[in-house]
Amino acid sequence: MRQAGRYLIVALLAVALFAAGAWWRGVTWSDVRHWGTPRNAIESEGQTVRIPVAEGAEERLLPEVEVATVGAYDLLFRDGGPDGGPVRYDPCRPVGYVIAPDGMPEGFEDTVHEAVASISATTGLLFAYEGRTDEPASFDRPLVQERYGDRFVPVLIGFQTEAENPDLAGTVTGLGGSSAVPGAYGDAKYLRAGVVILDAEDVARILEDGDGEDLARAVVAHELGHVVGLAHVGDTEELMHESNLRLIDWGPGDLAGLALVGAGECEPG
Repeated sequence: MRQAGRYLIVALLAVALFAAGAWWRGVTWSDVRHWGTPRNAIESEGQTVRIPVAEGAEERLLPEVEVATVGAYDLLFRDGGPDGGPVRYDPCRPVGYVIAPDGMPEGFEDTVHEAVASISATTGLLFAYEGRTDEPASFDRPLVQERYGDRFVPVLIGFQTEAENPDLAGTVTGLGGSSAVPGAYGDAKYLRAGVVILDAEDVARILEDGDGEDLARAVVAHELGHVVGLAHVGDTEELMHESNLRLIDWGPGDLAGLALVGAGECEPG
């Protein structure tokens, strides 16, 4: 065998051994592509977990929504995103969501799906229903859980009472929000692991009203507005006002804000 042939075989063996060793240590091709850039990690359930790498093509799943209205809106995370702007959900991957049915009023699941569809249509984010879960609704939930696989947990929509959650006391009918978490590489943050907690007793009372179903859907939509990054506003003509005064649909400022939070950049894989 010629000397050059021996060198080629040795080189190929070295590459194969490196690839095998990298696979055994959990190194992905994304890690190889970002060689020299440390993979970000978080603490989850008492363990250090590397940030899951975004999968799929870096292109929007739904068209970006055109901003066609003017009005009041505010953001929960005004900077820290990949473009230096707001922290938002990645529009190039589905936003999964699950429902924790304990305490949910009978027949209310369709109303939840309708509210999610409204958020999807106004943000241009693709929401994907992943079924029901027995995970308790909590803002302290681990961001990565074995039950959902090697990825961030989906948005969780659940129901509690004031006795179970004192934050639902008084006129508070729901709570909502997401976590701002870095991508696998770099400093840019994205929204992850949203949570909506609805007051089961309040929702049941609202449903007894003549316009109850529409009002209850608006409550869910309002909390999902927080999940995608909208904050409260002072304008009573907007659904994102802290106290909904029987509004059942988005106001002009809501629509402008929802289009903005849905116009984030794709997370690199």
